[in-house]
Order: sequence, then structure tokens, then C-alpha cells
Amino acid sequence: MIKFFLKTVLIGFAAASLVVLPGADTVRANTDPSTIEGRWLTGKRKVAVSIFPCGDAYCGRIDWLAKPRYRGGELKIDRENPDPALRERPWCGIDIISGLRRKKSGVWSSGQVYNPKDGNTYDLEIKEKGESLKVRAYLGVKLLGKTEVWVRAPADVPGCEEVS
Repeated sequence: MIKFFLKTVLIGFAAASLVVLPGADTVRANTDPSTIEGRWLTGKRKVAVSIFPCGDAYCGRIDWLAKPRYRGGELKIDRENPDPALRERPWCGIDIISGLRRKKSGVWSSGQVYNPKDGNTYDLEIKEKGESLKVRAYLGVKLLGKTEVWVRAPADVPGCEEVS
């Protein structure tokens, strides 16, 4: 009976190690600040955002739109921007993320995200979830916000300059 118990415990421990060890590699990989860098497709997969270092923080820029034009064929421009001088710039190429800093392993906060659709700027927190990002935009209180899951953009997603 004791041999059976020990054998069961050892087999169980070995099986658990196989399950835990791949996860440990993932956790180690996610402690690297550069893991949020790169191109990401937003929640509805209609916008690609590049996240990159800028000073001591991270920033992000729209670098692809599935639909860069309105229905009438006019290029989407930043017409809701509170600064009238910026209202003629195209959405594609706008810096929308600023001040994003690593808070702890896998969590980035203290940033802001600009939404050209409504011209508002929101507080931003990003949490790494495996191969995706859990992106939360909110106004002051995290409870009052919206969360999207962003995934890495495939290599074949063109950039702004490749869209006519």
C-alpha cells in the first residue's frame, strides 16, 4: 500500500512538473520589458498599433487600418481632436499611446491612450496575458472603462504607407 501511495505521489509530481515548467518559461519571458513592443491588432482586429520605447516609457502609434476611409471615400482624419490644428491629420500614423510604464512583471500602467473616434484621452493599463495583451482604457477609475484583448499582428498586415 505504501509503495502504491509513493508511486502515485511521484507520478503525480512528475506530471505536475510537466504542466508547470512550460508556464515558468512563459512567466520569465513576460518579465522582459520589451515583450509589449511590436505590432498589435486591437480588439476587433480592424486597427494595428505599434508599441515602442520612447524615453523612459512606451508609446504607441496607429500603423494600419482595415478601413482607412469613410464610406464616401474620404480619408479618415482626426476631426474630433480638441486641438483644431490637428484635425486634418489622417488617423493612420497618429501617436495614440503615451507614458506607459512597467509597474510590475506583466503589468504596464500610468499611460494614456487617445481615441481619434471621439477625440478623448483615457487612462491606460495593459496586462500581458500569454501571447496577447489585455488593454483597459478608463477615466480615472478602472471600474469605469473598457477592456479589449489585443493580439500580435501577422507579418502580412501592411503599414500605413502601403494603404492607398
